[in-house]
Parts: sequence; C-alpha cells; structure tokens
Amino acid sequence: MARHHATFSTRSAKRAAEIFVDRLRDRYDVERAILFGSRARGDHRPDSDVDLAIVLRGERQDFIGTKLDMAGIAFDVMLETGLLVQAFPIWGDDLAHPERFANPTLIRAIASEGIGVA
Repeated sequence: MARHHATFSTRSAKRAAEIFVDRLRDRYDVERAILFGSRARGDHRPDSDVDLAIVLRGERQDFIGTKLDMAGIAFDVMLETGLLVQAFPIWGDDLAHPERFANPTLIRAIASEGIGVA
C-alpha cells in the first residue's frame, strides 16, 4: 500500500503537487494523491516531472477525458512552477484490484512505491 507523507527532494516539486491537487479539488472529488515514479523512488533528475496518481471517489468516468482535463490544469501549474505534473486518474478500488485495470503493472507500482501526498 502507498506510504504516507512524501519527502520531496525539492521544495518546488512539493509546491507544484500541492497547487495541482488543490486545483483538482475544485473540480473532482479527490480521495487522495499518490506520488510515484522517479521522484517517489528518489532517482529523478532536476527536470523530471511529478507523477501523481489521483484517486477519485465515485463511479468511474471517462479516463481519457479526465486525464486531458487534468493535463490542462497541470499545464497551468507548470507555467507557475516550472514543473510538469503528470496526473494519472484512478477510481475507488483500482489499487486493491489492479487486475481489473488496463495496466495492472502500473497500478501495482503505484501501490508499492507510491507516497501519499494529499
């Protein structure tokens, strides 16, 4: 399961994630956000993006439409912070049942290496 309280390597990455999640909460019922990928593992470069799995409450919606909408919000955050947030929306029990998801390996990685940030 995802660890809690992310330790970000840079203050700017933490700030970008916080701004992004705050803006998402205006549009979506966000259960939590999980940092994953190179920043969670600690093997990122200074220009690495900030990978966030966004766990949403409620019934599954259109993945592509939701991801594109989140990408628009991420673009605005990038203009402010200089860091790109890559959001990956998931719903409800996707973490508990990765076999139901189109990419179960990614879901397992988020669950095992992820760090809860919000």
